[in-house]
Amino acid sequence: MDIQQIIAYAIVAVAAAWLVKKFFFKKKKKAGCGDDCGCH
Repeated sequence: MDIQQIIAYAIVAVAAAWLVKKFFFKKKKKAGCGDDCGCH
């Protein structure tokens, strides 16, 4: 493998990890905090 393939695979791996983090590890909302709680 040459350096371009290594860089390309690294970029794909970083992008895939970011997508997994974004869609599967969402932050949980605070319990009891609705639209009218005044915390916004």
